[in-house]
Amino acid sequence: MLVYFVRKRQDIPFKNIFILFGAFIISCGTTHLIEIWTLWHPYYWLSGSIKALTAIISFYTALTLIPLVPQALALPSPAQMEAANQALQIEITERKLVENELRQYKERLEELVEQRTAELATANKQLQMEIVQRQNSQERMSKLLQDLKNTNQELNDFAYIVSHDLKAPLRGIGLLSEWLLNDYADKFDEEGKGLVNRLINRVKKLQNLIDGILEYSRVGRIREDKIQIDLNDLVRDVIETLAPNKNIQIEITKPLPIIYGEKVKLEQVFQNLLSNAIKFIDKPQGQILVDCTEEDDYWQISVTDNGIGIEEKYFTKIFQIFQKLSTTDDSESTGIGLSIVKKIVEMYGGSIWLESTVNQGSTFFFTIKKTLQIQPMQEVEKYI
Repeated sequence: MLVYFVRKRQDIPFKNIFILFGAFIISCGTTHLIEIWTLWHPYYWLSGSIKALTAIISFYTALTLIPLVPQALALPSPAQMEAANQALQIEITERKLVENELRQYKERLEELVEQRTAELATANKQLQMEIVQRQNSQERMSKLLQDLKNTNQELNDFAYIVSHDLKAPLRGIGLLSEWLLNDYADKFDEEGKGLVNRLINRVKKLQNLIDGILEYSRVGRIREDKIQIDLNDLVRDVIETLAPNKNIQIEITKPLPIIYGEKVKLEQVFQNLLSNAIKFIDKPQGQILVDCTEEDDYWQISVTDNGIGIEEKYFTKIFQIFQKLSTTDDSESTGIGLSIVKKIVEMYGGSIWLESTVNQGSTFFFTIKKTLQIQPMQEVEKYI
């Protein structure tokens, strides 16, 4: 039975000892049978041989059993085996739960991947549509810019042609009006003379307006060669040209930069700003200050006066073409000067704005990029 048990249970520990025990039991049983047999038959040599064999098997079994005892004692008890088995069952259950969760996570992850893939496909499609729309918008914008450029060119050409064609008839009307006033002065009463004078003033105003339109159309269309310009000298020349009254003091409070630029256009900027400042000073002692402040990337130049000032609601409107604040019949005022200044300043990459307080004065600011500067500023003297 032990041999059969060992053959069926190959995983049993110490199976050799089971075989030895089986051999010992068989030899012991044989010894007892021979003892009974010798009662009737005196085969003592056979009985002794079997006893000797039994002793050998017993001795060998005892020797084999000695080192196996500690190992056998180290084997877990049935309670320990039961506890280990229960722990193993719990671990198996937990592992199945984990495997189930992992399977669910995997399925969820696959769903998320499919969802994100679909979202990415939709986003990619939308991006492609946006790219196409942006390309179409850029093409439309390019076409609009080209159309605008062509329109501006046509308007400039039209303004130049119309202004040029109007100057000759206006000159004739003006000369004819002056002849009438000079040669037939005795034929007109005071009212008639006043009407002729008004006609002459209107003609002069229209001529100035046409000249202003021509100047406005030339800005950006006709370019000069850039030369070295000392803005300090340029401002002095403009002041001498304007020849302000002695009660008006114009002062350059800080040195202006030396730059490369178009002299005529820069003269137009300062001439318009200074002439406006002179024109609208209503105080016995007028003061105009030309100042310069250095910023990181540009120079900020300002023209400040102590004139009548400007209401805030006109701060933007005043730079629009044909816009003027004076309601008087001034033949020299066309409403184009500041729009020309704005166009020139922006053409050079700068900006222009103003600050003003009614009855206290105005300050016009504009910027010049430092990329146009070629030399450090020098000290200048004030001009009176």
